[in-house]
Amino acid sequence: MKKIALFLSALTMTLTVGCTEKPQPAPGPGPGPAEQAGRRIDQAIEKAGEKTQAALEKAKVYTDEQVKAAGKALEQAGEKLQK
Repeated sequence: MKKIALFLSALTMTLTVGCTEKPQPAPGPGPGPAEQAGRRIDQAIEKAGEKTQAALEKAKVYTDEQVKAAGKALEQAGEKLQK
């Protein structure tokens, strides 16, 4: 249930952020070199955040699977000891 809630909240946040209207740039000669560099840095940080979030999700799924497998192994060992 927690996974579903986490997934739905992540989906909601993605849709909210992705569907917002982007501000229009001011008319003029265009962005200077510092502004262009700043935008590239912002994009790199955003991509890194997305990759980190994806890696955390994969790690969580893997950890959950391993914990379940360990739990089953412990149950089986307990059953063998009771016999």
